[in-house]
Amino acid sequence: MKRFVWTAIGIAACFATTHLAFQVWAQPPANPPSRANRVGKPRISDTVKANVYADNWFTLYINGEHVAVDSIKFMPHNVVSVDILPAYPMTIAVMAKDNADAETGMEYANTNIGDAGFILKFGDGTVTNASWKAKSFSHGPINHDTKNPRVENLPIPADWYQTDFDDSSWGYAKEYSQQQVGPKEPFFEHDFSGAKFIWTDDIELDNTVIFRHRVVESPDGVPRPDFTNLNNIVPDSPPRRPKR
Repeated sequence: MKRFVWTAIGIAACFATTHLAFQVWAQPPANPPSRANRVGKPRISDTVKANVYADNWFTLYINGEHVAVDSIKFMPHNVVSVDILPAYPMTIAVMAKDNADAETGMEYANTNIGDAGFILKFGDGTVTNASWKAKSFSHGPINHDTKNPRVENLPIPADWYQTDFDDSSWGYAKEYSQQQVGPKEPFFEHDFSGAKFIWTDDIELDNTVIFRHRVVESPDGVPRPDFTNLNNIVPDSPPRRPKR
């Protein structure tokens, strides 16, 4: 009888230990990924087309990330068309440059005062217009003086493209007609309907301009997933291929 009791106690202890071990092993992680944060990987259908054209050059940031740059600095004028994943609110920051000598503000071997222009259209309905902020950082030749050309340059802020950059003191862009800017052939091969050419008030002498614009929500009203924090999101498991 005594032997049987000890055996039963041993079995009970073994069962308790096994049960405890199972509980520890099966316990979920301390910070499990929220199901609300689970989202499928982005597909090309989640993107929108971004068409960008500048006289003569630009570099583009969206929400602080570098997404496009004109690979041709001067002629021929180039349209850059890329697919982007928009996330709202969306801060767009662009540096655009006319092809001007940094010391004279002139072009073509200092024989000409150039003009400029910038236009952008996203597939979500975002377009350039007079609601964009604009500030010149290089101006010349001062007073159109081509005999003794001088340029006024301002230091470009290191964080000009960041979402929290303070542009509250900046003025607004001015709209220009297609005839005033005179875009070259690639412009007509892309969709810029609804967008306006913009620059500062001086399309001839302001040679380096930074534009900024904040899009609060999708202009076309289409809800889109936010993939901003994708690297910290657990994606849905991809479908498995059937066994053969």
